Amino acid sequence: MITKLMLTALIGLSIPCQASSEAHGQWNHDVAHGYERYWTVNSQGSYFTIWCPINKNMRGALISINVMGNLPPPRSLVRIQLDRDLIKFTAGPDGYILNDCPACADKFTYFWHRLRSAGKLVVRFEDRRLAGFSLNGARDATPHPVCATQ
Repeated sequence: MITKLMLTALIGLSIPCQASSEAHGQWNHDVAHGYERYWTVNSQGSYFTIWCPINKNMRGALISINVMGNLPPPRSLVRIQLDRDLIKFTAGPDGYILNDCPACADKFTYFWHRLRSAGKLVVRFEDRRLAGFSLNGARDATPHPVCATQ
């Protein structure tokens, strides 16, 4: 129930505001509603956002991907390609990628470190919507330890 309320509240926040963010190339970092937010927007207006709880509880971290104005369909497969590595996530009931199981935490950790070192980021939803995002500045925007405070 609490997770569902938290996700519902984040739906309204999924479009980052740039007023108080710290920019690093194409990536940004800011704090909003108890989360550290790491995000980028591409030239088509699609957003890729990582939400890390300020309490550093990695199990509460979320990934929000908005392609062509929409999150992925609930409980659908989301493919994230970082260079040649393909990482598959499942969207939760509200379209957010949750990080609330032991295997999820391991996959999120792997994803985080690949994000910091990759040169290419492409997202593909199960319904075939596709978006590419720049990784210019991702390493500087995201701290080395997963979801650690800057």
